[in-house]
Amino acid sequence: MQSNNSNYFKRLLSVFLMMTMVTVFGVISAQAGKITLKFAHQNNTFDADQLLAETFKDLVEAKTDGEIEVTIFPGTLTNSEEEAIEFLKMGSAAIGATSAGHIAGYYPDVQFLQLPYLFKSMEHYKVARRSGVVNEILRKVSKATGLTALGIYSDCNGFAISSTTPITKIEDAKGVKLRCMQNPLFVDIYKDFGFTVTPTDWGELYTSLQTGLVNANDLGVYCNYIFKLKEVVKSFAILNQMWTQKIIFMSPKAWDKLNDSQRDIVKDAAESAIELADAWQYVREQEFIEKAKKDGYTVTYPDTDPFKKASEKVYAKWFEKNPHWKAWYEEIQLLNPEERLPEAYKGKRD
Repeated sequence: MQSNNSNYFKRLLSVFLMMTMVTVFGVISAQAGKITLKFAHQNNTFDADQLLAETFKDLVEAKTDGEIEVTIFPGTLTNSEEEAIEFLKMGSAAIGATSAGHIAGYYPDVQFLQLPYLFKSMEHYKVARRSGVVNEILRKVSKATGLTALGIYSDCNGFAISSTTPITKIEDAKGVKLRCMQNPLFVDIYKDFGFTVTPTDWGELYTSLQTGLVNANDLGVYCNYIFKLKEVVKSFAILNQMWTQKIIFMSPKAWDKLNDSQRDIVKDAAESAIELADAWQYVREQEFIEKAKKDGYTVTYPDTDPFKKASEKVYAKWFEKNPHWKAWYEEIQLLNPEERLPEAYKGKRD
């Protein structure tokens, strides 16, 4: 009962803060013909979200000759990603982003993007991100949420398993209590890998690792460093098991204030900022893997074939529930530049 009351008051406080943000910040403001857009995100000022926001701001302001001003509010897009959509719909900010896994309540098919080993490499991901499949998902997400989806970019989940004991092979997952996003697909993935999935609020993850309530998380090495979780983990297993996504949204109130030319500038700026944020995050992950080694952490590279084999159960279950995902999957796999070759070129590499 105490936990329920605590959750109730947390939600009540979140609603109050949302209303306060609407009053204080507003979604947009216009002074002497200038439009000001509020870009809010949940993370700190040295995260990919901040880099994306700063790049978007610079590009939009330069391309509109100051007609549009972008102000950035880090760490203000609610305490819960589940509430971010409503936060934007209420007009508490013009632009924000939330993890694709948290949008499943609005549009369940967005979970397709989180399938394990869907993207084989950074190069594959970069091509597939612009595919017809992803564009279709973004269009339908926009319709389902009532917001304008400007694009997707990679989050820091899914690159590794960070744990208190080393994971060198899939058998080591047995008995390890892992915290992941409480999304049905994520839970299925990690259970089939052999982990014991243990629900834990994001805000309680540090303490949960410290006390042994959980033994592992699925954040990348970089994220474990910036969120100080490195203080309570000892090992990183580099699995690259999934490329989790965030979707950047614009509120309808802000979008409707823009003319066609301004909308094109906003979309182009978002795409360029996403390109940079994706590349930056991938580079940082590789950099911090090397840093972890120098800092004395155990960094392992388990054979991923058994994990991919375990993923077959996930694919079978979710393809049965969503038959159209199979065609989407096949299209995404056709876009892997490391495997696709012109017919005339096949067999000539030797």
